[in-house]
Amino acid sequence: MKNYLFYLFLMVSPLISFSQENRENTYRHADGLTTVQDFIDDLADLDKPIDVIMSQWVIVDHPSDELYDYLEISLQEIRLNLSSKNVDQIVFKNYRELPIKEVRDIDIEDQDINNMFFLYYKQRLVTSLYVEGDKIRSFTLVSKGDNMAHFVTY
Repeated sequence: MKNYLFYLFLMVSPLISFSQENRENTYRHADGLTTVQDFIDDLADLDKPIDVIMSQWVIVDHPSDELYDYLEISLQEIRLNLSSKNVDQIVFKNYRELPIKEVRDIDIEDQDINNMFFLYYKQRLVTSLYVEGDKIRSFTLVSKGDNMAHFVTY
């Protein structure tokens, strides 16, 4: 009987540890999703200045006037794109939720795929975001050659 209980414990213990890992990933995914949704809500609010959104939401490691100008123009472009859409109909998808054919050309470069979000409106990609903590690390997915794209951090 002791052997039976021991073997049963050995069989069940990996399942318990895997379920804890999945639960942790779900929490991180939910936190990142909340960050992305709040960021998009602020960006869609035309009364909220772009510089306020940038300082509140965007991580900038290497600040410069040129970079801030670039980021401001990029955020204005996303805002303009959002203004023609019903924000309530935007679908937020995590990297893991996308079919392989949609992500095979994205080089994740040591980044956590749980923090990669893709926004769709009527099945068309609106923008891509990379979240770190409760801020946006990148909203720029660019080609790096060889038919691959990656998130640019600022």
